[in-house]
Amino acid sequence: MNEIKLFSLKIDMILKKSSNAFLSFYKYAISPYLMSQCCYAISCSEYSKFVINERGFILGLIYSFIRLSKCTLLPFKKFIFINKKIKLLLFVFTFFTFVSCTNFEHQGGWSDVILDPDNKSFFVTSNKGKVFNIVSNDGIPRINWSYPEEEKGTSYSNPVLYKNSILSAKFDCRGKNCEGEVFEIRKSDGQVIWNKNIPSKINPKLQIFNDILIFSTLEKQNSVEDPKSSNIYLISLRDDDTKGEVVGKIPVIGEIWNGVYLNNEKIFAATLEGSLNIFDANKFEDFSNNSLDEISIDTVNFPYAINSPLFFLENRIMFSDTSGMFYSADINNLQNFNQIDLENWMISKPLFNDSKIYVFTLNGDIITIHPDKFEIIETFNTDKVIVGDPKILKLGTDEYILLPTEKEGIEIININEFDKGNSVGRYSTEEKLYSSPLIFENNLIIHTQESKLLFFKVKTRDMYYCLNLNEEKICN
Repeated sequence: MNEIKLFSLKIDMILKKSSNAFLSFYKYAISPYLMSQCCYAISCSEYSKFVINERGFILGLIYSFIRLSKCTLLPFKKFIFINKKIKLLLFVFTFFTFVSCTNFEHQGGWSDVILDPDNKSFFVTSNKGKVFNIVSNDGIPRINWSYPEEEKGTSYSNPVLYKNSILSAKFDCRGKNCEGEVFEIRKSDGQVIWNKNIPSKINPKLQIFNDILIFSTLEKQNSVEDPKSSNIYLISLRDDDTKGEVVGKIPVIGEIWNGVYLNNEKIFAATLEGSLNIFDANKFEDFSNNSLDEISIDTVNFPYAINSPLFFLENRIMFSDTSGMFYSADINNLQNFNQIDLENWMISKPLFNDSKIYVFTLNGDIITIHPDKFEIIETFNTDKVIVGDPKILKLGTDEYILLPTEKEGIEIININEFDKGNSVGRYSTEEKLYSSPLIFENNLIIHTQESKLLFFKVKTRDMYYCLNLNEEKICN
């Protein structure tokens, strides 16, 4: 009898751990891409994690279902039994209650602030799909220009500097139908050089190789039986008749969420099917005369979905899957790989500093790894939800890691031998963050999810200016 009880407890613990991992993954890796948003102060995913841990897996699921029902299903139940004379009034009330639990706007706000070293101005793409050029006169930032004039859709892509222009992308979805747009605009005045409509959602990470723009898209499923797929688009940037035209399209089985990566004249793309695909970028220039087999170098399938950024160090490619396994594979032979169990998801890009790899997980762990032995050196927890790509901050002889946290600003973590892993303060804001901060001279610039630009002094940590990009004015 005791053995049965212990077995039941073990199963319940496994189910709890699995459900908590799934809910964390949903909240930080899936929910930001969806249009719906929980109306409760404590979100339904957080409530579900709490109640499953407190009440057990089965009861937790029941309580979670009741919580969701209160937001949507319960008003319809009351509607059935009400007096006919007030049905119309209650219908209006139910409609607004349902709408209040749903946010029909795209989330966006993932774009980093990009520095143009030529004129020391900045570029950023807002959560409503507009590209902004920010200049500074006498230390006061202001908007120089923005493109396009009308706000429509959103963007998860960083603007890319290319010669004397900027490349960016946005998309807009209505239900399952998505329309994207890729465009090139002049750096000086924001005038459009070309734009191209793409009938799908455009992923992050625009890349340029030999005057070819490379990006990936998520394709619409016509039926649930169809496999989920992506396309890698190739658009010409040459100064001829092909400029702005699609010169190639590579189909990929599985959803590419993190976009494409360029390294050593090769394009890398990972999917939620667990596949890692490598293509020969040199073959893109003459795409029409090369078959897909000639363009493709290798495809290796891993056990779980790959949703982390890809990280390159010398001849190794590193990434994490949704089981929390961190891989280091030989670029020239993906079958030759090592792995470490991080025990949590990683959605932020690792850092290489002081001959160590720093890996960051959603539950706030900072894990240092030896790059050659591929072994964990040490682990310390920050109790922060790390959502953006961390940066190294050097102040004199001291070094710190800047951690973009979801709702507490940028946490400053000491990585010196003395007091390692402890926070020494933060660049504080209650604005939700998904981007990585930019350090420029004595300033630190943060782009929030609601597309506000926050300007801090690096040493004093004081915020001295705030620009609301969506309203194109100084913040209230």
